[in-house]
Amino acid sequence: MFKIFSDTPCDFTLEYAESIGVSIVPLYVSFDGENYSKAQYELTTEDFYNRMTSEKVYPKTSMPSVQDYIDYFLPYVKENTPIIAITISTLFSGSFNSANMAADQIREDYPDAQITVINSQLNSAAQGLLVYEAVRMNRDNVPYETVIKVLEEMTKLGTVYFVIEGLDYLQTGGRIGKVASLITGMLNIRPVLYMNNGEISISSITRTRKKSVTGVFEGVKRHFQTNNIDPSTYEFTTGSSDISDTGMSEREELRNRLESELGVVCLENRENVDMRVSMITGCHTGSYTTGIGYMPKYEAILPLVEK
Repeated sequence: MFKIFSDTPCDFTLEYAESIGVSIVPLYVSFDGENYSKAQYELTTEDFYNRMTSEKVYPKTSMPSVQDYIDYFLPYVKENTPIIAITISTLFSGSFNSANMAADQIREDYPDAQITVINSQLNSAAQGLLVYEAVRMNRDNVPYETVIKVLEEMTKLGTVYFVIEGLDYLQTGGRIGKVASLITGMLNIRPVLYMNNGEISISSITRTRKKSVTGVFEGVKRHFQTNNIDPSTYEFTTGSSDISDTGMSEREELRNRLESELGVVCLENRENVDMRVSMITGCHTGSYTTGIGYMPKYEAILPLVEK
């Protein structure tokens, strides 16, 4: 019924995105501030993290240009195919603005073009789950206007809980926000962070990596228990930027606890997809990020927008 676009921070591999009918518009990554590569298209996630770790550098990102989005949108506009583009939070990138400007320029020549750009207010795994729910609604023939209303409601509810190795990358990238005032002067800590509505906040503070990984799960579990939410009405996924034995075991621990204690099945176990933390996120969180993303299933939101 419509064509779905997202940008690279959604954590989908190009192969998986293509398999479910999603086109990925790349952000750009640079190690020297001058030469930029298209994330995933010109630089693999594996090469990015290897270089980041070995060279101990702080990469920079750049948003897609307006022309980038025009080039992706236009073939579908010419076929009269409605478009929904889901971008990383505007607090992290100007990708949303580029997509909107592209849509406005296209409408100058194609005034009937249906292009809706949605600020996910998210990043990483939660953004990926928002895109996935758009795919599900497309498969289920939910009307275009209804899909937009559902997605806009869902942006307020998706969340990522995650742990990082240190605060250097968040601080260098200027993404530390409220976290800075809460932890300034505290040494040797490993905060459990969460992102909701584009803001990064602290869930808990631990002293060891193992406790922080446990804290990620406990933060998610506490959210559902405190708010009396049925986990079966949500989608869950786990992700890691680290594919070493340590990183994979952390991710497996989180997935196993989600599935055993909350009674859910994670997206990667149903779809056979590897939700590795994108290099765009990695620029700001470092090479050792592990976390959980969750998002309501569209069926839970549909009655609210149909009232």
